[in-house]
Amino acid sequence: MTRVNQPDSLLTELRDIKRRLRALETRSAALPPAPAEAAPPEPLGDDLPADQRTRS
Repeated sequence: MTRVNQPDSLLTELRDIKRRLRALETRSAALPPAPAEAAPPEPLGDDLPADQRTRS
């Protein structure tokens, strides 16, 4: 069995991931809210799939 797949290594890895997630959640909770992103622009007629194009 490789070292990566040993139960102790997996538990250590899981603990590390949980620790980093908590740090990220704490940091993001302390930051001011991000401004709302602008809506993406409407696609041009050429960008639409053929079945959605209107005939002009």
